[in-house]
Parts: sequence; structure tokens; C-alpha cells
Amino acid sequence: MLFSDEDGAGVPRDSLQPWEIAPLLMTALQKNDFPQVDSGLTSMWEFSTDVNKFVFQNNVTDFIESCHDTANEFPTSFYGVALNGKSWKMITELNMVGGDNDNNDKCWIATQIMETISSDGRMRRWQWEFRKNRQPPCLGCWKVETIASSDRKGNFEPEGQGENGWGD
Repeated sequence: MLFSDEDGAGVPRDSLQPWEIAPLLMTALQKNDFPQVDSGLTSMWEFSTDVNKFVFQNNVTDFIESCHDTANEFPTSFYGVALNGKSWKMITELNMVGGDNDNNDKCWIATQIMETISSDGRMRRWQWEFRKNRQPPCLGCWKVETIASSDRKGNFEPEGQGENGWGD
């Protein structure tokens, strides 16, 4: 079992495959205050690449506060649905970039799409991007690089922007 009563989601480890990470973290975020207060958000921080940590100047307390503020103000935000939403499900298979699902040794980027229903019943889709750590610490561990939001219709590409994206 990936999520344990003693450790929650825990921290990145090289035994985790990329397709296990989003469900593990979503479970941890749903049970955010178990086994300790903000355990889910702390695990999310631990699974984040340096990009997210740079934004928060390596301050996990500011990160956790920002997540709670965002979740409380915006039900359809990622942390709004992760902490307070009605449901989530992975809707695509993992896409291994530069490899395949049978041989991911060469792959170091992967993506997967999840669909959520917010506390007020609105749907959003999210594209998780995972990166395999290619240097210590945690060499070989998969981490979360980004989580991109769809529009309210569930689309990732803007509609009506013309061929070049500028509204011709």
C-alpha cells in the first residue's frame, strides 16, 4: 500500500513509479490532516521539483499557507479541489515522453490528465507533469514539475484564438 496510516504519502522514493504519484498525492491531500496537520501539503512540497520551491523561496510554511488561502478562496483551483473537492479520477494513461510504459529507464518526463469535481460541482481537468530526478538528492525519484489547469470546459488549448493563437 502506497498511502500508510503511519506516514501518509511520505516523501519521494525511487520505488515509486510515475503513474503512482498523482493518486498517492491526491489521497494525501484529501486526508490532509492525517496522520498529522497538513501532512498532505507537506508531502506535496516534498514531491515538488525545485521550480515550485524556488517560487516560495524554499519556505514550506509560506507554501502551505498559500495553498490553504487559494483553496478557501477558489473552489476550482487545484488546492480547492484537492483539499475540498467532491471527486477526482485519472482519465488518461500515463504518457511517457522519450520512452514507453514498458521501458521507462530512458524516460525522464511523463504526463497524465486528471478530472476533478469541485465542492460547488464544477469540473476541471489537470495535466500533471512528472520529472525523474537526474541528480542527487533522491536520484531516480519521480517528482511533480507542474500541474496545469484546463479551462472551465475541460480544454487545455484556447478556443477561437486562430491558427497562430492571436485571434486572427
